[in-house]
Amino acid sequence: MAKSGGRVQRDTAAAILDAAVALFFEQGYRATTLRQIADEVGVQVGSLYNYISSKERLLYDIMRGIMVDICQGIEAELAGVDDPLEQIHRFMRYSVMFHGERQRETFIGNTELRSLTARRRKAIVDLRDRYQSLLQTPLERAVASGQVDVPNAHLATFSGLAICSHVATWYKPGGPMSLEQLADEICATYAPLAHIRPEPAQAS
Repeated sequence: MAKSGGRVQRDTAAAILDAAVALFFEQGYRATTLRQIADEVGVQVGSLYNYISSKERLLYDIMRGIMVDICQGIEAELAGVDDPLEQIHRFMRYSVMFHGERQRETFIGNTELRSLTARRRKAIVDLRDRYQSLLQTPLERAVASGQVDVPNAHLATFSGLAICSHVATWYKPGGPMSLEQLADEICATYAPLAHIRPEPAQAS
């Protein structure tokens, strides 16, 4: 069955985005040309403008997409969870898994912010602030309740964010540890770094 025009358009738009992700990851945004993207997709350079307005808009769409996805995913993961320690654990585990599963996009997001125009850069920074708050808020609550003992919840937040985001830089699928095992190990490592106090044992 022949594809409808709308289906073809959606498939081509997705192929353009995939090609941009691959090329931006492999050689960087500035070194990548629209001609290279078009060649990867198998279309003429001029045809790209039926789907995108500019190379920079492609970069913005990639970076915005990855931030929206991680924020929405964590927000769903934390929904209905009241305990700040459980929220911290779920944030860390989800973030590690996300950065390991979507390494190329998150690597681009971590390294190419400077390539955006000021307006689009601000939009991404606003999304990063939303992401940051999903860890900082439960950390601050845990400090206030005495479950976590850190001198600076803001600094502890940035430490946790860095641990998660750098997974996109060094994790290699097929290594000695699965991504699930890695996420569990990182969560166990972060807990003492944040001085998370274990719950007292219940009397039998």
